Amino acid sequence: GCYDDATFEEISLEAMARPRNEKSVEYRHIRLKNGLRAMLISDPETDKSAAAVDVRVGFLSDPADLPGLAHFTEHMLFYSSEKYPEEDEYSKFISEHGGFCNAFTSTEDTNYHFDVNSGDFEAALDRFAQFFVAPLISKDGVGREIKAVNSENSKNLNNDVWRNMQLWRHLAKKDHPFHKFGTGNLETLKSDPEAKGIDTHEEMLKFYSANYSANLMTLAVYSKFPMDDLERMVVTKFNKVKTLGKEANVFDDTPFDPREHQCKLAKVVPIRNVHALDFQWLTPPDGKVYRHMPMDYMSHLIGHEGDGSILKRLKDLKWATSLSAGPSPESYSSHSLFLISIELTDEGNSHVPEVSKIVFQYLNMLRDEGIQPWIFEELKSIGETKFNFRDKQNAGYYTRELASGMHLYPCKDLLLGLHHVPQEYNEDTIQAVLDCMTVDKVRMMWLSKTHKGKVTDVEPWYGTEFGMDSLEESLVEDLRTCGRSEHLRLPYQNQFIPTNFDLIEKEDSVKEVPEMIYESEMSELWYKPDTLFGTPKGQVYLSVISPECYCSPEAAVCTNLYTKMLVDSMNEVTYYAEVAGLGYSIQSTTVGIQLVFAGYSHKLLDLVEEVIKRLLAFKPKLERYEVLKELMQKDFENTRFDQPYQQAIYATSILCLQKKWHIKEYLEVLKHLTFQDFEVFLGRIMQRVSNQVMILGNLTKTQCVGFVKTMEGILGSNGTRAIFGSQFPEKRVVQLEGGRDYVYSQPVGNEEEENGAVNIMFQIGRDSFKRNTLMQLWVQIAERAAFHTLRSVEQIGYIVCVMGWDSHQVKNVYFILQSSSHHPSSIDASVEKFLVSFKTRLAEMEEKEFEDQKSSLEQVKLEKLKSLGQESKRYWKEIDESAFSFKRQELEVEELKKLTREELLEFHQTYFEVGSANRRKLSIHMVSHKMPNPEGDGKSDAAVIEDVHKFKRTMHVIPCAFAADNR
Repeated sequence: GCYDDATFEEISLEAMARPRNEKSVEYRHIRLKNGLRAMLISDPETDKSAAAVDVRVGFLSDPADLPGLAHFTEHMLFYSSEKYPEEDEYSKFISEHGGFCNAFTSTEDTNYHFDVNSGDFEAALDRFAQFFVAPLISKDGVGREIKAVNSENSKNLNNDVWRNMQLWRHLAKKDHPFHKFGTGNLETLKSDPEAKGIDTHEEMLKFYSANYSANLMTLAVYSKFPMDDLERMVVTKFNKVKTLGKEANVFDDTPFDPREHQCKLAKVVPIRNVHALDFQWLTPPDGKVYRHMPMDYMSHLIGHEGDGSILKRLKDLKWATSLSAGPSPESYSSHSLFLISIELTDEGNSHVPEVSKIVFQYLNMLRDEGIQPWIFEELKSIGETKFNFRDKQNAGYYTRELASGMHLYPCKDLLLGLHHVPQEYNEDTIQAVLDCMTVDKVRMMWLSKTHKGKVTDVEPWYGTEFGMDSLEESLVEDLRTCGRSEHLRLPYQNQFIPTNFDLIEKEDSVKEVPEMIYESEMSELWYKPDTLFGTPKGQVYLSVISPECYCSPEAAVCTNLYTKMLVDSMNEVTYYAEVAGLGYSIQSTTVGIQLVFAGYSHKLLDLVEEVIKRLLAFKPKLERYEVLKELMQKDFENTRFDQPYQQAIYATSILCLQKKWHIKEYLEVLKHLTFQDFEVFLGRIMQRVSNQVMILGNLTKTQCVGFVKTMEGILGSNGTRAIFGSQFPEKRVVQLEGGRDYVYSQPVGNEEEENGAVNIMFQIGRDSFKRNTLMQLWVQIAERAAFHTLRSVEQIGYIVCVMGWDSHQVKNVYFILQSSSHHPSSIDASVEKFLVSFKTRLAEMEEKEFEDQKSSLEQVKLEKLKSLGQESKRYWKEIDESAFSFKRQELEVEELKKLTREELLEFHQTYFEVGSANRRKLSIHMVSHKMPNPEGDGKSDAAVIEDVHKFKRTMHVIPCAFAADNR
């Protein structure tokens, strides 16, 4: 294991800025002899390890006649290598050792990353390094994987986000790399090249050897191993990556022609029913001025939602429902793009010139007022607080960000740059961004179905219908001379910025799990101080249970609308809190209303009390009711454009949950709902309630009990009483009949969608620690095996997923697949065939592999929590489902250790094998309108569900689980 010191050099990190709360983490930065730079992070506290390589080449470097080649190359590196020739060996190794791996290709980067249980890190890193040392890119693999790339592209074809991104690119100089299509499909990677006599496989080998050069790669590794061990692993595994010593490709010249592409408006027909108005400007490259963060300053002001903001003015006029502003995803190193995106109401859609005028009046106000040092200082203070008290991130995500950041920021500023912490006030760089944002340089995009039939151009890759014109002279003149508006001004100083970060005194007998510290007729309070993270943050979960909220489709719609109107009515206040790091959400549930608050503990309870007071004093306004009802209706209508696999999961929940209203019913309700109906309903919601409260973090028992009593006082003065025991809503699940298969087939919602999907559910049964772990172990092994068989070999489609799924403490296994080439009934048959072969795999499994699989699962289950938010989610699920198994992980691991191979095989035979009396299978088939019917009569032995309600009425339901079941 000896290696020569001359193979690398260490680069000093003395000045690197680091978070205050990172006590035991060490960083080291080295450059190998071949030019590859690596950031090594040793954190003795982590139990997951991770690595990422970012190669400085992306789809802007695709050859002109092979669009999608960089992305296709990224797919192929996962197949195999000279050292590990077995196909899919890397992915299989990662997923069987508690890990996750992925990659993505962007404009100038291809980023590969994984995380894994720490004990298996060196073996995983060895496999990973081979991507860059000696991959085997086989002709046969290329022939198959082309279908996965095509399938990945087909899932994006009806997605407005992808369509719009490509349209922005399309509306650029034809010969500029910015104009390219990066995903690739069968046409660009197979039929076109074949017609021109180009061999895609050969070209890929050339592309790889021309661009995958060590000096263009950055590597980040994060693990608990001592620093010298990490250094040894990296040096010995990555010093064999070859180097060409070439410079990264640079794309300096501007992608737009001022005459052709600026001061223009593109009218676009979207897929979803939505109206939106986007403004885009080319601005100086953001990366070079990261210390000043000019884009963050601009997006803070333009995207503000308090009084005096663009959004507040547009809302008052009933013209818009949301606005976002910031760097556009199409930005790259030589050019940044700033994007303002406004979602319009139907009324706003007929006032586009006036909406545009308000945007330019706001920009004029910013020019008039000048760049404000106090605003920069506020952002800097918020940024530094967030940086110093940041939560631990998922290891794989963290290394992925670090590796790409190493191309952008010098090491001393790497962490600050990645966390967007402004460091130096510089009026000129902010002014330079504002100077670009003129009428003459704007590119506008107006999305609305109302353009259908009036525009004649079609974008070639996604088929987006659009029309591009110069802005009308009169409008340009109007926008140039629109001056200022008395309704628009800078935000106020933020009162929610925390200044006290003291931690509460630790009590002597601290519980490791939440305990109930207060109980009354109306409320239960579960509490746990922060014992793990030592951070000045808190989390408050509050479920207001009301029998009125979900008693009918009308009630569910009104409750949902009520929560949306509440959030909307408080936005001017709560937006300041959110900017300062205090987040909150209000959502309707099947039992009532759930509120979640999270952030710095200093002002957290102030926010909670403010929100609860406003919630009870809430008086709906007719004009906001109309706007939000319209928005809700569009949201419901647009679910038919969801991905087919999402529609399949939704259909599963409709069939399996005893009480669940359908979106179609909600749309019926909205047709007839009046403002008067709504007001009457609001009077009923809070008549009788029960509160479940959970508070975690840097707050004392006294504070928490005091808060719940205050809340009960506010409710009492409002005339609210506690609900009766008999009124508690029940969450029940339909029990499928043992030994029977059911199938429910539906057309996909969108006629233009070429993909169909299946969700094949096997119902396992009620929560029981032993059976839960058997299911988790089965899924862990089946997941990769299914991916290999059904995606890599059979190429059914890009989305192939096996997972455990809980519905109200009832455990299920889902097989989720989406395909544009295979009919759902043939996918179903493939899954059955897979299950037969998988039984053999389990029967032949060696004892050693079985024990390895168990130990991987154990490590996943006992993985340390990374943040207070993650801890809260885990405990809240136990409270919300009335399971109260706060030590579930440890108790399940005790069961896991005892499991035998025979038990796992028996589990398979009981729940998955055809003919078993306990197999309970439900197949949801979402069929594409473009898919021909399958060969043969398509008959199987499955019971066909024609009528959902009839089906549910004739089935048993599974009893509600009680906490005692597991004890």
